[in-house]
Amino acid sequence: MRRKWNPKEMALGAAGLMAVLGLLTFYVWYQTEAVHLGRAIAKVETDIRALKDDVARLELRKAELLAPGRVEKIAREELGLVDPKSAEIIYKDGATSR
Repeated sequence: MRRKWNPKEMALGAAGLMAVLGLLTFYVWYQTEAVHLGRAIAKVETDIRALKDDVARLELRKAELLAPGRVEKIAREELGLVDPKSAEIIYKDGATSR
């Protein structure tokens, strides 16, 4: 013999089913978001590593460009600068070189 469901039992069963479906939906969404965030974090970490490499490369290039020997070579050869004569040197107190 089949049992008849009364409206109260049907509503309770539907509410229980909705709760289970809601929890499963939330779980799947949560796992999907975790994967997306993991990928985003990995991409940002890769970008950070690339930027750190760029900074290191640029610091090395800066050091090469500002090397005293290179600066002196450019000053002498391209700009035509020469060492000052001792009579052209003026010290802070106003005295000239002897």
